[in-house]
Amino acid sequence: MAEHVSGSVASDESPRSLSCDMQFADVFKVLGKRWNGMIIVALMERPARFSELAKAISGITDGILADRLRELMATGLVERQLADGPATAVLYRLTPVGQDLRGAFQELHAWAARNNISELCDP
Repeated sequence: MAEHVSGSVASDESPRSLSCDMQFADVFKVLGKRWNGMIIVALMERPARFSELAKAISGITDGILADRLRELMATGLVERQLADGPATAVLYRLTPVGQDLRGAFQELHAWAARNNISELCDP
């Protein structure tokens, strides 16, 4: 592995430009937006009503939750479902594409635990 010294690259490796894969850029447009990850994590447990999501995600306002749910539906990660029963209720749930994030989120959770991320975030 090459070592960087004083901003230069060791002789066994030629300088390369840095790049960001456009798929990662697209992923972080969605997942990097505040609250989206928390909404997805909450919905990984089970489908939920709007009010249940609002209670589960501390600090989010109803307006922001509504906006984020619309955005997540537009990206195909979340869908609305009418709940069975005498009173019509709307549930939000992850689509199969949204469910496919489970492994990635579990890895992020494990990484955060290994690296004491909560300690870094404490004010």
